[in-house]
Amino acid sequence: MTLTEKVKRAIESSVPAAGGVGVAVSGGSDSMCLLDCLLRFCLLPRERLVVINVDHGIRGEESARDSAFVADYCKARGLALVSRFIDVPEAAAERGESLETAARLARRALFDELVKSDRVSVVMTAHNAYDRTESVLMHIFRGSGLGGLVGPTVRDGFIVRPLIDVTKPEIAAYVKEYGVSYVEDSTNADTVYTRNFLRREILPLVRSRYPGVDGAIARLGDSARKILEKSGKDFETQSDGSVILSADCAGEDVIAAFAAAGLKKDFSEAHIIAVKNLKEKNAGTGVDLPHGYRAEKETDGVRIFTPASAFECETAFGFGEHIFPQTSVTVEKCEVKVSKTETVFDSDKIPQGSVIRTRKDGDVFTPFGGKEKSLSDWLIDKKIPRYERSRLMYIAHGNDVLAVIGVATGEKIKIDKTTVAAAKATQKRLTGEGEKYDRQQNHADLYSGTDQ
Repeated sequence: MTLTEKVKRAIESSVPAAGGVGVAVSGGSDSMCLLDCLLRFCLLPRERLVVINVDHGIRGEESARDSAFVADYCKARGLALVSRFIDVPEAAAERGESLETAARLARRALFDELVKSDRVSVVMTAHNAYDRTESVLMHIFRGSGLGGLVGPTVRDGFIVRPLIDVTKPEIAAYVKEYGVSYVEDSTNADTVYTRNFLRREILPLVRSRYPGVDGAIARLGDSARKILEKSGKDFETQSDGSVILSADCAGEDVIAAFAAAGLKKDFSEAHIIAVKNLKEKNAGTGVDLPHGYRAEKETDGVRIFTPASAFECETAFGFGEHIFPQTSVTVEKCEVKVSKTETVFDSDKIPQGSVIRTRKDGDVFTPFGGKEKSLSDWLIDKKIPRYERSRLMYIAHGNDVLAVIGVATGEKIKIDKTTVAAAKATQKRLTGEGEKYDRQQNHADLYSGTDQ
């Protein structure tokens, strides 16, 4: 199968029939090969293509030269171009990250922006079969679970990699045959970067002894992916992207659950064992996992999630629908009644200045017929999982929580014989396309590559 046939196959399987298609182009041989192939063989309508270029500011005038080369190429061919300068060295210094990581995040942020704005529906990158080999080996060297062996695939979330089954020699042959112009990135020769060291010092020796290594690693990745797909009978993926493991989960189910939640690499056997052992612990006991993930014991199993997915928000109390990042709250009038299943309250008892918000430190709550206590203690007593506590919405006045929406109405706004006007508050998780998109991006394995 030729390079062009492989690209065409990837497009047919992974690119939507409508919408803009981003093409990440650095000006290097790989990305110029991909762009030339799309145009030369009319694999996609020219008007659907949006070339995306990022000047990372790492190589000074050379970086600017590369971006100018891409801009001139697009202008000559009437291609839409989104070009962005991002000071990656400054961002890396501020966040304490490597230049490779900061550059990857900078590209990712721009891709996210374009997809969220509906400018494009997918973004093509020029990562190839050799990049896949490097990525898998780097996962192994750092300490990877089964998910890290899968490596980059044709499509991860909105990222499409048409060249992922194409080798570097195939790209070089295409570039030579069709006279494709490109620019050289001087940092590709600098072995201070881990990927370049692997690419230039280690893998040439490996390929000289094992010429089929790239195909072997690709097959290993396919096998790992199939195992992950077949396992997982003992876990359930939730609408918010978290994963629930049953109490009798096996090791392979833990690995599959990690992958489903978005944790695909850098975990160890110790993490797997620790999560399995949570089934013997009390509810609320947790284990911290790599990349900000956490596993916590709940009444019916173990939840794997990212605490960062919790959100903070606040709006003035009022009737109608209130939209928040991951949820909505509706306050509406209702008949006067006492309900154990709905948050029904005396609307005349809501103090002026009350709000609808997530919880805060120092919150207190007086339950119906009970005494005031810290909200945290009350939630623990009610066996509300820690994961849910920050996702619940509350009616509050200062630090005085008046109602836990969907869970309990407090003593201070309860329905009684004097009630004239009643209202109820309901919370609804948002599960539309926007949230699905966010989950895709959180789980996409966008690994670092130095040559697009």
